[in-house]
This record gives sequence, C-alpha cells and structure tokens, in this order.
Amino acid sequence: MSDEAGLQKKTAEALQRYREALNTVETLEQEEAAAHQAVTEVRSHCEIAIGDHTSCLERRVLFQAGQVAFSRLSEIRHALHEAIATLDLTYYALDAVDCAQASGVSRPARNSGHNLTL
Repeated sequence: MSDEAGLQKKTAEALQRYREALNTVETLEQEEAAAHQAVTEVRSHCEIAIGDHTSCLERRVLFQAGQVAFSRLSEIRHALHEAIATLDLTYYALDAVDCAQASGVSRPARNSGHNLTL
C-alpha cells in the first residue's frame, strides 16, 4: 500500500472514531439533561412534601427516588466526562493524521495516558 493510501485509510479510521466519540457525547448530553430534569422534579416534590402533611412513608419514598435520580445523574456525568476525554483524544489523533497527510510526514498523536493509535 502506498504511503498516501495508508494515510487516507488512517484518516478515514480516525474520522470514524471521532464521529463515534462525538455521537457518544451527544447521547450522554441528552441523557444528562433528562436526568437533571428528573432531579429537579423530585426536588420539587420533596419540597412540597416537607411543607405538606405528607405521610412519613410517602416522604421516604420521595427521598429514595431523589437518591436514585441523583445517583443516575452522577453516573451520567462521570460517563460524559470520560466520553469528552475520548472525544478530545480522537480529535488529536485525527489532527495528527491530517497534518501528516498534509505534510507527507507521520507524527505521533498527542496521548494523555490513553491508548489511541493512528
């Protein structure tokens, strides 16, 4: 395979990884928005329950729902943080391949501990 064909293949692969990472980030952002909305709704119900004559059992159920909602939001935010780091790495890999293709010289992608190769 010629060098140019090899670089074109690497560019296509890097672009595919970038698109996949971007799609993951976009999906997690939507999930985060939904989870945040759920937390907001549970919080509102809890505030009403505290000021109202809601039974102890009903309040306990609401607080447990709040804990679940907060936990889910935290999990999504953690996954989003990791997905953004992956997106960043795939961007640098794509940039490195693009620069190599433009200059005709291969160079390693910036790597912050993750194992992405060109």
